[in-house]
Amino acid sequence: MPGFSDQFPWPSYYGNYDYFENRMARHQKVAELTAEGDGVYRLRRTRGDVLRLFICECYAFGVADYIETTGKLGHLDLVIINSAWCGYSPDAKRYCRDESVGLFEIGELMGALHRDDYWNYLTKRETDLFRKNGWL
Repeated sequence: MPGFSDQFPWPSYYGNYDYFENRMARHQKVAELTAEGDGVYRLRRTRGDVLRLFICECYAFGVADYIETTGKLGHLDLVIINSAWCGYSPDAKRYCRDESVGLFEIGELMGALHRDDYWNYLTKRETDLFRKNGWL
């Protein structure tokens, strides 16, 4: 479900990504960030890998949203939920992890970028939920 946008797959309502770009410019593991347009970026980490990501503004990002988004945008390594009032479902997190794709809110991304296997990064709350459901 989009956050204030009829455009699919729901880029930023305000059309800018200043907050995200500023955070990435200061992150010690980010070497370069290149905008492709409409919320899609290429992020080169200091370790040399290049990640293609989409910044999404969706109230409740689920598995179907991920499948439809990649159907339109092509391969993604990361999906970033970039709004305090938006989030993603546990099922979407699990599905993306199984696909080696990171699904994060912006603060979670900051920690995940320190890992080689960034897609496996979980918050404590997610770790507890995944264990409870037998997903870990």
